[in-house]
Amino acid sequence: MSKFNYKAAALLALTGLIISSQSVALAETDAERIADLEQRLLALEKRLASQEQETKEVKVMAASSAATTGQSGGAFTGNPLALDIMANSAWRNLRWTQEEQWAQVRKGISEEKVIELLGSPPRSLDSLKPRVDRVFWYETSLRDRSNALKGKISFKNGKVIAIKKPNFQAVKQAMQAR
Repeated sequence: MSKFNYKAAALLALTGLIISSQSVALAETDAERIADLEQRLLALEKRLASQEQETKEVKVMAASSAATTGQSGGAFTGNPLALDIMANSAWRNLRWTQEEQWAQVRKGISEEKVIELLGSPPRSLDSLKPRVDRVFWYETSLRDRSNALKGKISFKNGKVIAIKKPNFQAVKQAMQAR
């Protein structure tokens, strides 16, 4: 009878050891799976942030295109999507909001070169004035006065004839005052 108890005890110990080793293996597998899922989640969050930024930029470009082609009544202020995008500060990452981009804009360069340097303007119109053919306005939202940037470029025969650069210093001071 004591042999039977030893066998039973040995069998129970062996079973416990097997179960224990399987639990450890499962725990390692779970930890690996969790680590893998966390890495995948971080990668997806990064991709989402990138896509959101691209979407903002595309919406701004679409809004400016609609304003320049005469959609929504032909007025930038008549396009609620454009105002909403700009009010939410999507403009902060556009080329024309960088002071160094404006340094290369000078009288005599073409409209194409201006667009290459600053990007498409949020608003542009053909001028009724005889001295000016076309005007590009680079401006942030009408509703976002605290960080407002406004620049204006006038053209005659496809060449820049006048430049009014945004006041970058005022915006920097407003940001520091916050």
